Amino acid sequence: MADYTTSAQVQDVEMEPDTDPSEIDEEKEESPDSDSPSEDEKDEERENKVAALAKQISQNPYSYDPHIKRIKLLREMGELPRLRAAREEMSVYFPLTEELWLQWIEDELPLASDEEEKQKIINLFERAFQDYQSVPLWLEYVQYAIGRLGEEDGVSKVREAFERAISAVGLHVSQGSNIWEAYREFEHAILSGLLPQPGTVATKEQEEAFSIQNKRVDSLFKRQLAVPLNDMDKTVEEYKEWKGEESLDSKTEAPYEKALELHERLQPFEDRLLTTEPPHLEVYLEYIQLELKSNDPARIQCIYERALSENCLVPDLWLQYTKYLDKLKIKQQIVSVYERAIRNCPWTSQLWVNFLLAKERQNASFEDMKGIVDKALCVGFGDAADYLNVWMHYCDYLRRRIDWDGEHKEQLETFRLTIETAIDYMLENYGADGDPEGTLNQFWAFIEAKYCKNQEKAREIWTQLMQAGHGAEAGMWLQYYRLERMYGDNKHCRRILQRALNSVTDWPESIVQAFVNFEREEGDLEQFDNAVSKCESQMERINERRAQAAEKSNAQQEQKKPGKSQQESKKQSGKDNKKFVKNSSGKSDSFIPRQTQENSSPSQGQKRKFQRNEKDSDGFAKPSALNTVEPPEKKRKEDPIQSNPSHGESIAHDPSKDNITVFVSNLDFGLEEDRLRDVFKQCGEIQDLRLVRNYKGKSKGYGYVEFGDGNSVIKALRLDRELVDGRPMFVSRCEDRRSGKTAPQFRFSTALEKCKLFVRGLPFTVTKQALETIFGEHGKVKEIRMVTYRNGSPKGIAYVEYETETFASQAVVKTDGLKIGEHVISVAISNPPERKTPLSTRMDPPPRMASLGGGKRETELRGKSRTQVSLVPRSVRQQGPSSSSFESSSASSSSSLKSPSGDAGDVTSGSKAGAMSNEDFRKMLLK
Repeated sequence: MADYTTSAQVQDVEMEPDTDPSEIDEEKEESPDSDSPSEDEKDEERENKVAALAKQISQNPYSYDPHIKRIKLLREMGELPRLRAAREEMSVYFPLTEELWLQWIEDELPLASDEEEKQKIINLFERAFQDYQSVPLWLEYVQYAIGRLGEEDGVSKVREAFERAISAVGLHVSQGSNIWEAYREFEHAILSGLLPQPGTVATKEQEEAFSIQNKRVDSLFKRQLAVPLNDMDKTVEEYKEWKGEESLDSKTEAPYEKALELHERLQPFEDRLLTTEPPHLEVYLEYIQLELKSNDPARIQCIYERALSENCLVPDLWLQYTKYLDKLKIKQQIVSVYERAIRNCPWTSQLWVNFLLAKERQNASFEDMKGIVDKALCVGFGDAADYLNVWMHYCDYLRRRIDWDGEHKEQLETFRLTIETAIDYMLENYGADGDPEGTLNQFWAFIEAKYCKNQEKAREIWTQLMQAGHGAEAGMWLQYYRLERMYGDNKHCRRILQRALNSVTDWPESIVQAFVNFEREEGDLEQFDNAVSKCESQMERINERRAQAAEKSNAQQEQKKPGKSQQESKKQSGKDNKKFVKNSSGKSDSFIPRQTQENSSPSQGQKRKFQRNEKDSDGFAKPSALNTVEPPEKKRKEDPIQSNPSHGESIAHDPSKDNITVFVSNLDFGLEEDRLRDVFKQCGEIQDLRLVRNYKGKSKGYGYVEFGDGNSVIKALRLDRELVDGRPMFVSRCEDRRSGKTAPQFRFSTALEKCKLFVRGLPFTVTKQALETIFGEHGKVKEIRMVTYRNGSPKGIAYVEYETETFASQAVVKTDGLKIGEHVISVAISNPPERKTPLSTRMDPPPRMASLGGGKRETELRGKSRTQVSLVPRSVRQQGPSSSSFESSSASSSSSLKSPSGDAGDVTSGSKAGAMSNEDFRKMLLK
C-alpha cells in the first residue's frame, strides 16, 4: 500500500527539471545597488493592501472579490492565523469553492500533530462537504483517513470514510469510479497482507480472515458493476481476471446488464458535458429530467448536486432542487440544502420564503424564524416585490402562531407590531409601488375583523388604504364591502357602496350591481328605490362621458383615414363639428362651429394660416388664430417664406423610399445638415438629407436621411441613442404610421432578461468605459447602455448585458452594493415592472392626483391642459353657474366651455335658460 502524501508535500519537493539549485540561490541574492524594493517594503505594501481590503469587506461583506484577494495576499505572506480568520469570515457570507477548501486543508495538514488538531482537519472536511459536491475533496478525505490507519480502529474508520464517499459521489457517472477503485485498492492491499509467507502453511484463523476479506473485495466488484459508471467494460475485465473466470455469474450479470443499459441512455449527456463549455446548464436540465423519470432519489440528488457545482448562482436550479427535497421530507437534508441555497443566491426572495416554510414545517422556534427574516431583509433584494414576498410569508407565520383558543395577547401584539412595521418599511423605501395592491393592509384588516372582532380597527385600516390612492378602483371597494358584509353591519355596507358609487371610474357597473343586490337582499322598498335611482343617475353621467369620448375618438379616426382628400376631411370635420342651437322660434336652422369652443391641432403637414387684418362682408374682423387649415401645396405657392428652400420645403411622402430612409429625431436645434451628414456618412452613400424646419427656417430637431440601399439603413439604425453634440439621437425606420399599419413600439425588452443587469445609483459623471472596466472583471460584457434624458443628461442608471446568464449572476453578487465614488450602486437582474395601461384604452379618465412635480398630467378625455386658453371672445364669455352646477353639466362638452380660470362659461345664458340664435350672438358682439 502506498504511503499517504499531501499535496503540500508534493509541492515542496517539486522542481523544474532543468533548474540548477545553485542558480536558484544566485537568483535570491540581491546586489547592494539593486533598485528593487526590499522585503520590508514588500511586506509593508502587502499590509497596506490587506488593510484596504479589510476596510472594503467591513463596508460591504457581500462583496466577493475583496475576500478572495485578501486570502491570496495573506497566503503569500504566510500569515496563517490571519489567513484562518479571513477564510472563516468569507465562509460566513459565501460558500467556498472546491479549490479554496483544498487550499485551506492543504495549509492546515502539516500542522495537525495532536488529536485535537487532527479533529479540526476532519471538521474542515465536514464543512467542505456541505458547500458543493466534489469528488476530489472526498478522495482527499479518504486518503487522509488512510494516513491514520495506524490508530485505534484505523481500518474501520477508513472503511467508514469510503462508505460515506460512495454514498455521496459513488453515483457520479464520470468521476465516481475513482472512489470505487480507491476503495478496492485499499481492500486489495489488506487482502495481500493476509496471504501467508512463501513456504509457510496458513493457519485456520488466517484462512478464515482471508476468506472474509476475499468476499469483501468480491462484494465491492459486484456493487460497482451494478452502478452505471464510465469504463464499466474495463471493470468487468478486471473482475474476471481477479476471479479467474471467463464470464460473470447470473447474479452479477443481471444487475450489470441493467446498469449498462442505463449507462447507454446517460452516455449522450456525459458526452455533451465533455464536449461543451461549462457551466452546461441546458445539458444538466435535460439530464435532470431524464433522471426524474427513473424515480431514484439517490441518483436524482446526485445529478442535482453535479449541476449546482457548476451553476451555483442559478436560482431556478436551487428552487427545483429544494422543491424536490421538500417532497422527500428528509428534515436535516432539507435544511442543509436551503442554507446552501440562500448563501449562493441570497438575492432570490422565493428561496428565503421556501426556507421559512420548511423551517415552520419542522416546528422551528420563533427566534430561528425571526433570524431568517432579519437576514433576508439585509441581503438587498432587487425589487420591492421581493421584500413584500418575505414580509407577507412572515406575517402568515405569525398569524398561524397565534393560539386563538388560549392565551394569545403577546403573540397577537407581536403580529400587530410586525405587520405595521412591514407596512411602514415598504412605504418608506418604495412609496406607493412597494405594496401596490395594499396586500399587507388587507390582510391586517381581515385579521382584526375575523379573529379580533375589532371591526372599527379594520375600517380604519381600509380607510387609510383608500386614501392612499385606491379610491377609484372598483376591485378595492368590493373587497372592502365583502369584509364589511361578513363581519360588519348593513349601515356601514350601505355607506361603503354609496362612497364607491361616487368614486369608482374603472368599473362602475360592478359597484352598481353590488349596490342593487345588497338593497334587494337587505333593504326595504324605499332603500331599494333610492339605490336604483342613484345608480341610474350615476350611470347616465358616466355613459354621457363615454359617448362623448367615443365621438371625439371617431372624429379623430375619420380625419386620419388614408386616401381621403384634404377637402373631404374639412367637409366631414365641419359636418361633424356643427352644434345646432334652437332659436327663439324653436327651429334648428343655425349653428355655431365647434372651432369657437375648443382648440384642435391641425393634422400632420398642415399649418395655421394667420390673417390679421381681413374682414368679412358684414365688417367683422376674422379671428386671428383659429384652425384655418390650408393644403400644403397651396401654402407653398402663397407663402413666400415657406417657398424659400433654406427654410425647409414640404415634400410629398414617397412610400417607395421608406426601405432606404431613416427618421432621425431628438436632435439639437442648432445642429446643421453638414454635421448630421458627417454622422451618417459611415453608414453608406447618402442620397438625400432633409432637416425639417419651421417657418422661420430653424430646425425642429428631426429629419430624414435617405441612403442608396437598405444595408445602409441597417447600419444607421445601430446609431440609435448615440450622443450627437451631447444629446441622444433617436434613429428609426421611416414609416407612415397614419395608415395604421404600424405603431411605435418600445425598443427594449420589458420581460425578464437573465443575461442583463439593471444598475442604478450611478454617479452622473461615470462613463461607459468606466462601467466596462468595473463589470468586465466578472465576465464577458456584450453591451452597456447608459440611460439618459432626451437632452442627454444622465439618469444615473444603466443596463449591462453579459454573454451568458452565469456571468450576469456572478456580477450581481459581486457588484450589488459596490461603492463608486460617493455613490453605492444597486445591481439586479433586469426585470422591468409591467407597463401601465395607456390612457387611450381606459373607459374613463382617472381622478387628478396631487403630484410632486414633473411628468404629464392626465386631465381630460383628450388630454387637454387645464391652462389651455379658450378662444371665445371676452364679450361673449359670461359668468357661468356655480361649480357644482357646472360639474353636473360637464358631461356634455359640446354645450359648455371652460374659461382660463376654470369657471364654466356657456355660450348661451345657461343650459336651461333658453338657447341663443346666431343673430343674438351677433348683437352681443356689437355692444
